[in-house]
Amino acid sequence: MKLIKWFSAAVLNSYAQLFFSNNKWFGLILLSITFLDFYVGILGLFCVLTTLVLAYVLGINQYSISQGFYGFNSLLVGIGLAIYFKPSISLVILISAAGILTLFISLSYEGFLAKYGLPFLSLPFITVFWLLRLSTRQFQSLGFSDRGIYVLNELYSLGGNKLVKIYEWINAFDIPSAIKAYLLSLGAIFFQQNVLAGFLACIGLFLYSRIAFSLSIIGFLIAYFFYTILGIHFNEVYFSYIGFNYILTSIALGGFFIIPNASSYIAQIFIIPIVVVVSISLQEIFNLFNLPVHSLPFNLVVLTVLYGLKFREDNRIGLSTIFWQQNSPEKNLYFFNNYTERFGNESSFPIYLPFYGEWVVTQGHNGEYTHKEDWKYAWDFEIIDEDGRTYKNNGLFVTDYYCYEKNILAPADGIIEDIIDDIEDNPIGIRNLENNWGNTIIIKHTEFLYTQMSHLKKGSITCSKGQSVKRGDILGKVGNSGNSPYPHLHFQIQSAPYVGSKTINYPLSYVYLKNQKKGKLFQVIIPEKGDKISYLTPNLILKKSFHFIVGEQLTFKDESGRDVLWTVKRDYYTLVKYIECEKSNSKAYFRLDDNMLQFTHFEGDKKSMLYYFYLASYKVSFGFTNRLELSDKIPVNMVFKPYSLLIHDFFAPFIPFLHCIYHLSYPDVNTGLISKPIKLKSSIVKTFFGKKVDSIEFELEEDQSGIKYLKVHNKRSKNEKWVVKS
Repeated sequence: MKLIKWFSAAVLNSYAQLFFSNNKWFGLILLSITFLDFYVGILGLFCVLTTLVLAYVLGINQYSISQGFYGFNSLLVGIGLAIYFKPSISLVILISAAGILTLFISLSYEGFLAKYGLPFLSLPFITVFWLLRLSTRQFQSLGFSDRGIYVLNELYSLGGNKLVKIYEWINAFDIPSAIKAYLLSLGAIFFQQNVLAGFLACIGLFLYSRIAFSLSIIGFLIAYFFYTILGIHFNEVYFSYIGFNYILTSIALGGFFIIPNASSYIAQIFIIPIVVVVSISLQEIFNLFNLPVHSLPFNLVVLTVLYGLKFREDNRIGLSTIFWQQNSPEKNLYFFNNYTERFGNESSFPIYLPFYGEWVVTQGHNGEYTHKEDWKYAWDFEIIDEDGRTYKNNGLFVTDYYCYEKNILAPADGIIEDIIDDIEDNPIGIRNLENNWGNTIIIKHTEFLYTQMSHLKKGSITCSKGQSVKRGDILGKVGNSGNSPYPHLHFQIQSAPYVGSKTINYPLSYVYLKNQKKGKLFQVIIPEKGDKISYLTPNLILKKSFHFIVGEQLTFKDESGRDVLWTVKRDYYTLVKYIECEKSNSKAYFRLDDNMLQFTHFEGDKKSMLYYFYLASYKVSFGFTNRLELSDKIPVNMVFKPYSLLIHDFFAPFIPFLHCIYHLSYPDVNTGLISKPIKLKSSIVKTFFGKKVDSIEFELEEDQSGIKYLKVHNKRSKNEKWVVKS
């Protein structure tokens, strides 16, 4: 039963993939379109099944099979042959052979193009179909079909008078030439030259994706007007044979392989005319061989543009390519915007504060004293008291300064590159200009990433050159050596291994900023002068509760007493970790480090406990201080109902007006090593043009044994509570 369900999904996805989708309802609509000609529908389905069964038997990647990646080209080959030839045993044999050939051609294209990070699109279909069109000229047992000529007879045999009346009702409308050509172009994707097929495909496309629907119209109209402007002869039927190239190109480069936004929409104004020129040129060439161009223009232009974009040094015009394909322009857009807003500024290798406790930035980037020119990206740190002073007594001695002899820590894992540890401290107000940097430690973290800590105390450095260090290791103490009139820590990040090398603009990670009564935790930040900053030491209870390990299992009990089992897993292709619910088959993807748990994506049942846990603990810092509050944004498609997004989807690439805000509140007291349970309260607030329209509230309790329970309070439904089974 499970295998049948899996194959059914693979079949429907094979149809949906014609429009880059894995929406099974859309696939069902497209499947029904092929059955407007019963024999075409049957033979197209047969070709798909041939490919899928063979791929399964050969042990091809099951995920790729189930997503329809290998089936949609076979579908096009199958229905193409079924349209051209009369049903016969010979045709069935030919189509089965075509399905087998298409699979191996698809795998070959995939293997070649994957090296360049490119999709194989419908190149397998074009290759196989051309081969068969050329070879079948010698197959005398195959008779050419006259289907498509007597449309009413075919519709009557399929659906009787009702289907004929629907077709006549649609044709009775005085449809403008452009709209009719658009619908015929959609139908031509399935080799069907009738408005009904295009109309059904149009409805399915709208239900699947409003962005794809709008792009299909935009791409088509640009081509239509380009024909008009250049005076190219226009014929509805002829145009529809190549018109789908403009539709598919616009969807692909406007919202599927490229994130849909104003730039991607505007880009179609320049891309679609290129497709028109390529289409007309190729048609002239292939007419010599009596072969149709089919989707070749679409393939050539899309692959050329995607490949060309890989050579950019920056994304100055906003054409961002997909890095996690979700088979929906809307999902791609919402995920991309959310992910880049949350993680777009983070560094590839995090550098943390080189000290414990709260310090203040007394000189930041482009500082007024010494942080100039090549050394402008640096910080000076000191410790101040409640009155804002950096010293006690009268500050005449180095020992009066609060930061003097405080421990300096390794800001990240690395190897000690260089050390200076023989320069005496200066008396207050005196500078040692001959030894500008004073006692210094240089750490190599990665190639071209080094940190330098200077003005340390003589003889305080505890590490040696070439030694490996871990983040948080004590390396030395703050002093007053070098060009330093009073004790402070000079800290800079650089790309070279030498003392005093040119600095680079690189952020610090996981910094708690407290400038007013209320502080804020930053994942990455460039601290400025006057900022009071500190590192929040992880709370052991929170770290144990949320530090999920691959293979770990958690069992919850719902209010009815039923067990709900979760397992922590890893995708071994992407190395992304996720929690999977055995009952609902849902998955919650997350990022985890020593400081924080952050969920990035959810797939599955939005009534499951895992979904509510994903929302409740969307972002959890293991370290916290009194009344710390965290906030973040959640993609709107993760919270809003699909029907609520119908209108918003059209505007989302330009002006999104729906938002989901996550908020997490910590208790008053940081329990640290104390075993007292911790209650976290979080909420999800949905807004419309900035105004609150709905909310969900959560409560999570943790103790030394881990997560104890999750409570959910939704104003529109009853409260629910899940308890961890011990």
